[in-house]
Amino acid sequence: MTYKRSKFFPIFITIIIIVIVIYLFANIEQTKVKCSKRTTDDLGITVVEELNTGLDGKKITELQLKRTIILPDKYLVDDTYLDYIQYTIEKSYAYLGKNKVKVSKVNDRVIVYMDLTDNETIILDNISFGITDDLTININSNTKSSDVVTLKVHDNYTQGELINHMKNNGYKCG
Repeated sequence: MTYKRSKFFPIFITIIIIVIVIYLFANIEQTKVKCSKRTTDDLGITVVEELNTGLDGKKITELQLKRTIILPDKYLVDDTYLDYIQYTIEKSYAYLGKNKVKVSKVNDRVIVYMDLTDNETIILDNISFGITDDLTININSNTKSSDVVTLKVHDNYTQGELINHMKNNGYKCG
């Protein structure tokens, strides 16, 4: 009988240690990297991008972007420009699906929310405005362009590499 008792205690301790290790791995928090960029062009239009990135080890697991386009008063006589910007952005991000992108219009701004967790690509710093006869919006969708920042869920970045990449492209990270 004493032989069975002496086997029970090591097996019991081993099971408890395995449960603790599994619990710790299940509750490890992902690393979050928050970056933002604010630009105002010659027309007085301000674009603010706030990016939250989830990292698990060396892989991006999620990308959440809030992009706010703020128009100066001279473009707010009526909602024509805001409607135009909202429509253009909705069409340019239609490939992601309605549950991934939400575009809303509030007072003097258009706000875009993106929440990506699948194998999707996001292009940052890709909106510019010009004026010919009227206000125009230009959205650069070329992922290979050197004028934009492209990130994809499942890209390989450590926290330091991602922060460095974003800072090199004019973003502030914390």
